[in-house]
Amino acid sequence: MRIEFGIFDHVEAQQDKPVEQVYEERIATLKRAEAGGFHAFHLAEHHGHRLSTTPTAAVFLAALARETTSLKLIPTVICLPLHDPVRLFEDLAMVDVLSHGRLELGTGKGITPFEHLQFGHDPDEAAARATEIQMMLLRAWETGIMSCEGSQYYDFLELKLPFELKQKPYPPLWTAGNVVAAGRGGHNFVFPYTMTEEIRARYDELRAASRLVPGHQNPHVTEPRIAQCQGVVIAGTDREAEDLGRAIWADYRESLMRAHGRIPPHLQDAVPDVLDNPVAKAQLVLDPVGTGLLVCGTVETVRNYYVEQARRGLANYFIVMLPFGKMTAEQTQATLDAFIGQVIPAVREVETSTARF
Repeated sequence: MRIEFGIFDHVEAQQDKPVEQVYEERIATLKRAEAGGFHAFHLAEHHGHRLSTTPTAAVFLAALARETTSLKLIPTVICLPLHDPVRLFEDLAMVDVLSHGRLELGTGKGITPFEHLQFGHDPDEAAARATEIQMMLLRAWETGIMSCEGSQYYDFLELKLPFELKQKPYPPLWTAGNVVAAGRGGHNFVFPYTMTEEIRARYDELRAASRLVPGHQNPHVTEPRIAQCQGVVIAGTDREAEDLGRAIWADYRESLMRAHGRIPPHLQDAVPDVLDNPVAKAQLVLDPVGTGLLVCGTVETVRNYYVEQARRGLANYFIVMLPFGKMTAEQTQATLDAFIGQVIPAVREVETSTARF
């Protein structure tokens, strides 16, 4: 299967820039990425803090759909319990049509307790609500009718969509971070580190079992995307890139830490403690370069890293988090241009060489 490349972004607020400039710069970056061979754009969802200036993914993706022609548009993830099911179906249906079928769906429950409270429900209900909405959404995509039949949490009159959707039975599904949910759902999978043999084997085992269950999800995806998603910083020397990456990550990390707990950031007296959460600790406390959250170095170093990952064959999709934290437009452009100019062609050469034997 051809290796592809994607970009992941939160579209963070920048204190020195009006939000319209942030939007325009992101769209320009993504148009450049599309022209340079990137396959897809993955957009996170957060509410009520500087981590995201695009809380409604459908709005930004609809705008991006009209500025691009081939880039896949993938909310990663839609925090399902934070949405009215009927409105969510309508919004995503519009993006599907406006993009001529380039929408794919990353879904989940969300990881931020205060966001669930902002939308009026207990965070402890998030998983059950997410399961219900996903079932409603997939059923609606196949039938054109959104119904709350069998729901414990939602009660509304059914809605029939008055136009045809582009993709059937529904857009390809994605899960980020949770290999068990991804494998059991048969979803495309995003892992936030270098892919390991253990994680890949676990995914393959669970997905194979899921194919044997009647009514399994993602039936139309015969070759799933297995992605590793990491921040990338390219500079003149390895030391310069690593120092820059750690400095940029420090600001990004604070935004992520303030996304934890039950108190919105603007009401927090201090950064929430995440040390009792092993996943959060690994992502937010440990060295991001040492853990593999960041890939930093000269273009040769970064190129060699991705060539080696391509040869390992554990991931068939490389997602670059770009930009993040306080990475400037100039730093973003330099890293993107170097990645397009040298990393992507080198990985393509590995594919060509492997295909000969």
